[in-house]
Amino acid sequence: MTARVVAPQLDQLREGLRDLAIASDGKTRRTFAVLGTLPGSREALMELGRLVVRLDITSLVVVGEAGPVHAGAVLEGSWGQESRHVETEGDALTLLTAELRDDDVVLVSGLPAVARALGAAPEAAL
Repeated sequence: MTARVVAPQLDQLREGLRDLAIASDGKTRRTFAVLGTLPGSREALMELGRLVVRLDITSLVVVGEAGPVHAGAVLEGSWGQESRHVETEGDALTLLTAELRDDDVVLVSGLPAVARALGAAPEAAL
């Protein structure tokens, strides 16, 4: 598993999500975006969720106050286990521990405990 940390700023996160989509190697690798508290209006956060769906990220996990990102993904057409909203970093880590495989690629933002637990490289290339 490869993990990367992106600063919780919308412009950097959008760029990181695009890099994550590219890192899927033509969808041969699963991609996970794991997002915590982010700055921005509700609409800006919902747009971020829509972008995750448009980029065909395999799984979106949003934690706590990042709920509007999940709402945007659902409105864009995410269904089933593609987008999930959990309450805490611990909940996110439990979910990821159960699901991640060796060849998955993960982007983490705004969740330092999750990033540390996954051994994510700060601002490193995917």
